[in-house]
Amino acid sequence: MRENKQWQIAAVVVVALVAAAAIWSAAAPLQAEDRPQAFAYAEGNASASDLESPFKAVYEAVRPAVVGIEVTASARVMNGRIVTTTDFAGSGVVISEDGVVLTNYHVIDGAQGLYVVSGGNELPATLIAGDEDSDIAVLRVEAEGLTPAVLGDSDALSVGDWALVVGNPLGEQFVNTLSVGVISGLDRDVRSQTTGRTGLSTSANLIQTDAAINAGNSGGGMFNIAGELVGITSMKLSNNGYYGYAAIEGVGFAIPINGIKQIVSDLIAYGEVRYPRIGVTLTEIASPSMEATEDMLPRSLWVTAVEEGSPAQKAGIRVDDLIVEADGVRVTTAAELQTAVRSHQEGETIQIGIYRIPGLTQIKASEKIPQGESLTLEVEVAVLD
Repeated sequence: MRENKQWQIAAVVVVALVAAAAIWSAAAPLQAEDRPQAFAYAEGNASASDLESPFKAVYEAVRPAVVGIEVTASARVMNGRIVTTTDFAGSGVVISEDGVVLTNYHVIDGAQGLYVVSGGNELPATLIAGDEDSDIAVLRVEAEGLTPAVLGDSDALSVGDWALVVGNPLGEQFVNTLSVGVISGLDRDVRSQTTGRTGLSTSANLIQTDAAINAGNSGGGMFNIAGELVGITSMKLSNNGYYGYAAIEGVGFAIPINGIKQIVSDLIAYGEVRYPRIGVTLTEIASPSMEATEDMLPRSLWVTAVEEGSPAQKAGIRVDDLIVEADGVRVTTAAELQTAVRSHQEGETIQIGIYRIPGLTQIKASEKIPQGESLTLEVEVAVLD
């Protein structure tokens, strides 16, 4: 027993020595090629320029393209005088040398007068057209020497890519603010409060970022590390923890530039966005079941009307069909189907998966739901009046 105990003690000593060696090795000074530049700078072996942020050059390149948007509200009578109020409402991005400026629709909605603020100058602007559904508006300003942004490819973005946001948070006081984060998510569908017709708006296919976005950033630019415009910042989730809800930090959104390109083209050419459609009216069925059962319909889109002569009617979609797929991908909201349809050009076809139950609306609540038929229909996408 004593001999075994001595061996045990020796083994413990060996293990301790090995562990100490490992700790010493981990704590040993890094080799020159492995050490951060900050160490080299502290030791006098590097210049301050070696430590410059990679974002500095991007900011200097894109800053002139980001402008402020001032709006003049409706005139009103105060103390016997007619008074108009001008507010610094948000941000915009110059996208052409001849003065085309992008911003959010909600920034200019209801404005009686518009000004673009660039380099400290207030320049009168005109509204070419705006689209509430996409939250995009296009302005034009008559000025020389404008620096347009370089348009990037938002389809090339990946989660983890750098995201640089330039705009005017809280208005004129903090113009040309840069905030930096990463792409936190892609293809986000967000329902937000609006001042529009319904009070609610669902925005689809948004870019999510943790770069700071605040009131006044709306309409500003999201840039990649190459200085290319990849999105127009539009909204953030906000809650300070009141009423039992969790506080929200660092959840902001931008509209992808690839989707904006066609919108801008339509707004300039037609004064409106010519969205492709298939011609159906839908009601979302928020069923707890993704699949049909004897007691429950699948989570799907219930077709309540089909437009006469529409692509949907020509393809064979009927009232009371349940739309469950678009191009082989499950859809459960109207926003998801809308995104799928708008990803096609006019004249292209989209595959619509439906689940058809004969006499759907005639089934009594006490009756079992009969088994339906799954169909895939080729539907041509078209721009309808």
